[in-house]
Amino acid sequence: MKKHFEFKSDKQVFRILITETDKLLIETRDTTTKEVSFHCYDLQTGDCVFSNYQLEEKTWLGIEAIYKDVIYFHKFPKPDLPGHKEIIALDIASQKVLWHNNENAFLFAYQDKVYSFTQGFEDRYFLTLDYMSGEQKENLGSDYTLVNSLRAESDIAKDWSCYVYPELNLSTADETTMQTILNFTRSFSVKGEIEWASINELLMFSFHAKEKDEKLTNRFVALNKNSTKTIMAETLNENVTALLTDSFFVYMDFLFLLKEKNEVVVYVLRQDQD
Repeated sequence: MKKHFEFKSDKQVFRILITETDKLLIETRDTTTKEVSFHCYDLQTGDCVFSNYQLEEKTWLGIEAIYKDVIYFHKFPKPDLPGHKEIIALDIASQKVLWHNNENAFLFAYQDKVYSFTQGFEDRYFLTLDYMSGEQKENLGSDYTLVNSLRAESDIAKDWSCYVYPELNLSTADETTMQTILNFTRSFSVKGEIEWASINELLMFSFHAKEKDEKLTNRFVALNKNSTKTIMAETLNENVTALLTDSFFVYMDFLFLLKEKNEVVVYVLRQDQD
């Protein structure tokens, strides 16, 4: 296991997304001003594509989806309302806004089209837009059956097989895995669940340990499942007062660790662990 690259910000990491071409997109927010910034890295090389990118709207903005290296953003009708409005399409390679639709809201992207809607008094009216130009392609009226069917097709077509997310507790682990983790954590005062994942001979897990001052330390460990040799042990969060989850995941041969809410560390995994 080797460190590939790391991202660290003075803002809080809110979201991590990976594109079809292995671009890593990180969304950060200033917890005081609520301003949002976006950062992008080429996952294979570790090179920075862009950093601290902001659109004209810097606060009430979010990501709907990424499709073929185009990011689709939305705005909020009002700061205190959860609904989404408008579609802003940004090209990752050029960092240029390809198009901006003020009238429609985003539903999903599929087969080179963005499915969108406008909200009527009672019904939604569906339109498809070209994913690159924003040009209207089809008017689907209020055909909920068709749109829901296509959305289901879109969900099925997404390939999640390259991702490994940790199990949220040990109840689903086999006996060997469970005992290996329990033996390692026996000397700690563990609080909450132990999150774990296993890939071939590599066993990874994170847990919270209570310290003498009653605060918690969030730790990550990677072991060789056969030899129980420690490959890596990292402190992810110190002096925390609440249990934190979603601290690691694996995509292809990359391990992602989220540290102290503002740092993402990427490791390259090797399957020939001693």
